[in-house]
Amino acid sequence: MSVFKKIDSNDISITTFNAHKNYTINSYNYSGSGCGYGVQILGANYHSWSFGDAIHGKALDLEEKNPNGTYKSIIYDSAKHLYYSRVDKPSENFGGNLPERESRDLQAKAHIISIPSPLFDLKIKSGSLNFTDHYIESMKIDRERNISSSGTPYAIYDLPVKIANHWKFETSESRYTDNEDMYPLADARISTAPGTMVLTGSSAGAVGNGSMLFKVESIDSINGIPYNVGNGLLVRDSVAFKGVTPSNWWESINPNEGADTNVNHKFGMPAYTVTMWVKPPDWNTMPRNVTGAPGQSTILTRDKNSYFELNMLTSSYDVSNSKGILPIQMFFGATGSNCTTSASAEAVSDGFGLATGSWNLVSVTQEFWPGEISIGTSGSQYEELPAWGDAAKTTLRIYRPDPSENSGFKYIKKVGYATASVNPGHWADLTTRSVTSSIQYSRNMYIGASGSVAQGALNNNSNATTLRNAFTGSIDDVRFYESAINDTQLSNLYKHPEMELDRTPPVTASFNLVDDGYGNIIDRSINSSSFANPKKLVGYYGFNELYTIEGQVSKSSDYKLHDGFGTTYIKDYSIYENEAVSDKVKYVPGIASMISSGSIKTYDSVNFYQTDVNTGIRAQFNNSGSIRIPHHSKLNLGSEDGFAISFWIKIPEHQIPGVNTIIGSTPFATTGIGGSAGGTSENCVNKHSGSSAGVDYITLLTKSGLGSKTLKNAANGVNFDVKLQGPGQKKEYPYHIQLKNTSYEKDGLPVDTTGCYKDGAPLNTIVLRRSDGINTTLVESNISLQPYIDNHVIVQKHKETISIWINGKLVGDSKDSLKCTDNISDVFVGDEGTAWVTGSKNITSIESNFMPPENPFSGSIDELRFYDTSLTSDEILSLYDNNFTSPTAYQTNVVGNVFYEHGIVALTNTQYPMYFSGSLHSGTAIVGNNSQAIFSKNFQLKFQNTRELYEQQIKCHTKASDFNLTTNPTARKITYGKCDNILSVQELADFAKDPIFNPYVTTIGLYDDFGRLLAIAKLARPIQKLKNVDMTFIVKFDK
Repeated sequence: MSVFKKIDSNDISITTFNAHKNYTINSYNYSGSGCGYGVQILGANYHSWSFGDAIHGKALDLEEKNPNGTYKSIIYDSAKHLYYSRVDKPSENFGGNLPERESRDLQAKAHIISIPSPLFDLKIKSGSLNFTDHYIESMKIDRERNISSSGTPYAIYDLPVKIANHWKFETSESRYTDNEDMYPLADARISTAPGTMVLTGSSAGAVGNGSMLFKVESIDSINGIPYNVGNGLLVRDSVAFKGVTPSNWWESINPNEGADTNVNHKFGMPAYTVTMWVKPPDWNTMPRNVTGAPGQSTILTRDKNSYFELNMLTSSYDVSNSKGILPIQMFFGATGSNCTTSASAEAVSDGFGLATGSWNLVSVTQEFWPGEISIGTSGSQYEELPAWGDAAKTTLRIYRPDPSENSGFKYIKKVGYATASVNPGHWADLTTRSVTSSIQYSRNMYIGASGSVAQGALNNNSNATTLRNAFTGSIDDVRFYESAINDTQLSNLYKHPEMELDRTPPVTASFNLVDDGYGNIIDRSINSSSFANPKKLVGYYGFNELYTIEGQVSKSSDYKLHDGFGTTYIKDYSIYENEAVSDKVKYVPGIASMISSGSIKTYDSVNFYQTDVNTGIRAQFNNSGSIRIPHHSKLNLGSEDGFAISFWIKIPEHQIPGVNTIIGSTPFATTGIGGSAGGTSENCVNKHSGSSAGVDYITLLTKSGLGSKTLKNAANGVNFDVKLQGPGQKKEYPYHIQLKNTSYEKDGLPVDTTGCYKDGAPLNTIVLRRSDGINTTLVESNISLQPYIDNHVIVQKHKETISIWINGKLVGDSKDSLKCTDNISDVFVGDEGTAWVTGSKNITSIESNFMPPENPFSGSIDELRFYDTSLTSDEILSLYDNNFTSPTAYQTNVVGNVFYEHGIVALTNTQYPMYFSGSLHSGTAIVGNNSQAIFSKNFQLKFQNTRELYEQQIKCHTKASDFNLTTNPTARKITYGKCDNILSVQELADFAKDPIFNPYVTTIGLYDDFGRLLAIAKLARPIQKLKNVDMTFIVKFDK
């Protein structure tokens, strides 16, 4: 009998299984400090120089580092070597083993997240990764859509506003400080004590924590009329209205001045805008229900008799004014009577006023010679701004808080014009004129003080006084723009008071990344359901793999002629892998990242703002050089489902002058209708072409002109290629896409270009031609491409209709019933491929042997795609949409990779700058645990690890006669000796000797051969050991 029983080896089994533990990494626990997990978040940057080599590259101290001190160049090299080289050979790199299901593409930058092995153990569980982040971003604007172009056939994009001065009043020292460091404020009268002070505090300002408080010092009466006396602020001296950004404003339009622009500044700024927040005192709390002193008060002025003036009607009034409106009066210049009502009751009744005791956004814009006004009806258009007659347009806009409105505010807009001269007559005889360049330099701009004439002086006297019309109340965040701002921009400023108008409205950049189980990281916010069918893609040249030669030019002797790179091979990302080659083409940063307007995607709302952040790489042509795509049958696009060609194009203002480009215009003078102003000398033009035919078309893309076929040498049986060139190769062609550069044709037909203002047909339209060798079809877009804008173009054929789409909108179509248009020509981008025949890239003497390219293009092409099916309007919009937060222009939602066995997460898709733009993603932001990090404090990385466990199963057999004695000490009888000494505890207690007593099994111990306890198994409840039944206990444990 024994307390031990040997276990048979057949009763022991070991089973392996995987367990998965959930981890959540965030900005507070990711790092190795404190109780953090030790996750490393690293930036990786491509470098073309020798690392740490001060002679051939950069000195080590100039190499960019990550927050943890690692070098971004080294991280990039490591990631490329381990995971992104030889991606088509799984045995030669780490990661997945299904290249057909995995998409790996390392570009110029990457973010690498390295998870320590104790966390992921064997590997990250495939399909378990979820990475989220969100942050607020505002981006620098390169161009923005002009809202006034809504409803027109095409969108117009303008340059961003030009802010010259910005006064914030955040501290007492900032009373006069200009945050743009260009022009300080000053007291209206330097010799008099200031009438202003800066108030600071959490509720002191409309924007930030400070504002400027104005007060009236006294009241002075002249001829019985009370005037407030005080000291306002000089916003800008009269001589500063020629502008500071840039120095020259107006293009020289006097033919006698030629190209000399040094005199342009004398014309002054074409437009300027002042915005500021105004808080008048609450009239209900003021004596006699007046706002400020009872005299006249000026908010903003530049002489009401010449330019404009905005005044408070501060006299006491007792009218129905339940909303607490402070009535105001606006003067629009030219005369002192060109103004709104001066009656307080009438202004209140019309709702023309400011909310007292609250912050109102006030904006005044003046435009000289605005585009919507007739030009030059009086006076010379060469020597100064128009003397009078619709010469100046003044726009007052106000956002007034109003709880009764659904929006919470009341929007007020009033527009006036300087419409009359004080002394009508021939313009040359006028000694005083309403709005001219001479007066541009004789009127200062003031806040809270008069900038108009002294009392009793003649109108337009330049000796204005600032003694009277002082203002009581507060102002904040005064901005001076040397440009007009539109309604949308002002609305953005009201909604986001701290935003700069040369930046986009704040957007929430939010991403939700998951892995697909095959090593790809997918961005769920990108709507892949709108993508064009990738199975119909027969050619795709995105140029994004060419980041390694970005901005480089060749060292050949002719590089100045083309400013491009030498022979470059271009990857075809379609399944056909039809590699292209370019010569004399430069590769530069690609299409701009855009910001949309609103959440509903239409061609009017997407790509509303073009930012200064570029995505990917594009091909840039400089009137020479082209891309050659070898022929294959699919590029004939002869499918019964139609075809579509999609690309982005950016053009300069003019094509570079050449034998086939517009080289100028012919001016001729006409005399307008005579009158008191003596008529107008108008410079009319006819645009013309530099070619002898007078008809020019720039080749963007063509499948014609040059091909090859394979022949067999009859003598030796060896195959050889023969180039095919000439008219026969231009007979049939499936597509020939051009940029029209002539004003003499429209839709392929001549147009009349005679007479003043007869400029002919518009330039920069897109033309598609197709030919079956007998008949040719042509369609031209009804709008022009706007220069300096990334325009998206699609030409396609659906059934018997060919059409052109620009920026998501149908802009031209035509019937097409041609027969077969197939040919064996290569495809050329940027010209018609002539230079490929001459071999000009190999010749040594450019001057004697160079053959110029045929119809070359100046500009850039990006994201060139060929589909052998037509596209729906939703698919076209998807290709056009390159917005910052959820772009679809690149037709992929794969943004990186996860390498499960190494615990590496890599974000590599730089076409989506949401992951890479700004200081946040450069590793300089302070988040979470006060350390520098790449992502925001909101980031969260969730995953499951994989840990292999071993389940041990041991069968412990007991016969009926085994283990029937308990080892529980309470079942022993204690025998005592003298002095209560315990003599024995070995004898069973009387109850344990009873035949009906059976012990209970509570614990099973497992021992090795040496009697050492290895494991203890506890039963959930005691089990009685029966003396007439064999029992088996199964012990399981994991390790």
